[in-house]
Amino acid sequence: MYSSVTHIFSQRDREALTAHIATCATPAKSPYWSPGWPQEIEAALLDAVFSARATYGGPETGVRRVVSRWREYRQCESLDDPTALAAFVNNPEELAEILGNRQRVAGNSTTKAECAARIATTLTGLGVARAEDLVDSDELRAAFTAVPGAGRKTWECALFLVGERTPNSLLQVIAFTSDAVGRTLDGESAEMLLAVTAESMNVERAALEHAVWRYQRRLPLPQRGSQLKAAG
Repeated sequence: MYSSVTHIFSQRDREALTAHIATCATPAKSPYWSPGWPQEIEAALLDAVFSARATYGGPETGVRRVVSRWREYRQCESLDDPTALAAFVNNPEELAEILGNRQRVAGNSTTKAECAARIATTLTGLGVARAEDLVDSDELRAAFTAVPGAGRKTWECALFLVGERTPNSLLQVIAFTSDAVGRTLDGESAEMLLAVTAESMNVERAALEHAVWRYQRRLPLPQRGSQLKAAG
């Protein structure tokens, strides 16, 4: 029997979640089986902006191609300095050329390259110097989402990709796991079940969580705020 105290999950729970993953978010069906961009805020910002209203692509196409081209340009081991993107705020066409992508944001007000540079400029102006500084604060959220082309979903995505979990992202993980087992889980239990299932599947937990979250965020956000319990 499941215990909310000891986080012991039945074999049936693990099998149910594994089956739900196989139905909705296997690597064959989802391009998101990667751990995101922990400790790489530049990559996270590019991913969040360029994945909006676009096909994500594979390892050599789409969003990951944009990140790869930026990494090649930067020629450094870790993409964790937002000032590098901010440096192009007055020359966004050059950034678009480097990234090999001239897609435009929703509303067509600017290119995604310019949007990424503006976000980076905004964040650095508020003291964000690396991925660990990007947190879900009211000040950062308001400034980020005020950039043309960067709405709440882009903000949530950037946070998730650097490893910062918000109440909304946790609700989406709760919804996915709860749908799988047929009962409502709290946040801690949902994440624990995801962790033990990742272990049983012999996959990286962060990659599984990323795939699950990307799938679930396409659906309406569950209205279960009163049941939300932050994971420890």
